Amino acid sequence: MKIMRIESLVYGVEDVEASTRYLDDWGVPSTERGGKGNDYLLPSGQTIAVRGASDPSLPQPVEKGSTLREIVWGVEDKASLDELGAELAKDRQVEQNGGSIRVCDPWGLTTSFRVAQPTHGNGVIHERPRNHPFDLTARVQPGRIGHVVFMVPASKMKETAAFYLDRLQFRLSDRVPEFGDFMRCSGALDHHSLFLIQQGENAGFHHAAFEVQNFDEVIVGGKFMQGHGWKPATAPGRHILGSNLFWYFESPCGGKTEYFADMDLMDDNWKPRTWDKHPGFAYWMME
Repeated sequence: MKIMRIESLVYGVEDVEASTRYLDDWGVPSTERGGKGNDYLLPSGQTIAVRGASDPSLPQPVEKGSTLREIVWGVEDKASLDELGAELAKDRQVEQNGGSIRVCDPWGLTTSFRVAQPTHGNGVIHERPRNHPFDLTARVQPGRIGHVVFMVPASKMKETAAFYLDRLQFRLSDRVPEFGDFMRCSGALDHHSLFLIQQGENAGFHHAAFEVQNFDEVIVGGKFMQGHGWKPATAPGRHILGSNLFWYFESPCGGKTEYFADMDLMDDNWKPRTWDKHPGFAYWMME
């Protein structure tokens, strides 16, 4: 059983028009627009669906307002999907949904699984193209969705972390007791595909992170967003845990979105770290 990556994000939003403008400006190509909402397709083959918050097809929300209503994880193959379904059915209701299976995780988030679409690398080409000087005016287009972050109630944190690590075979990268767990899919190398934050009994969606190629694209993409009236949630910087470059923005879809680049890569030779105290948010930030 191998989970490879995030396959799809499904948002339920209070303002479809604003959410559409936001994702357009973020650089995610749309594939379908209609009365029910909009669909987007990244170069990696990952998708985003934006629907009105009252759309009856959406799972129940875990918080009020615009938010992520469902995350779909892509698994290696049909055998992995069948194995995963059998494992989850031991203690929870598993809903068959076309070629997907759907469950609720321990803190109530609707989580689905389906066979991952074929990909070409990560969706991001790290080698500079030949005979193409850097163009500061070019639009930034994220290559893929790298990770998602949720706030999990402290009373559910231990159970939820165990669900992903033990039942879904995620790998722990870093643990900060009383704060959160950084973990990655068994088929991924990123420092984290999923970060669970503990902030008292607060619960909800925190952010989704979109990979761009380098520092320049983090800055150019963020400056474009600022120029179109979108509010930054942080200054640009470089994280300590994960080491990635970042710039976060407040999203009308719910939570935040992050441009990121240059994240640490881990395989099964990595020894998870447990920290006595939080090492900090960033090595540096551009104030």
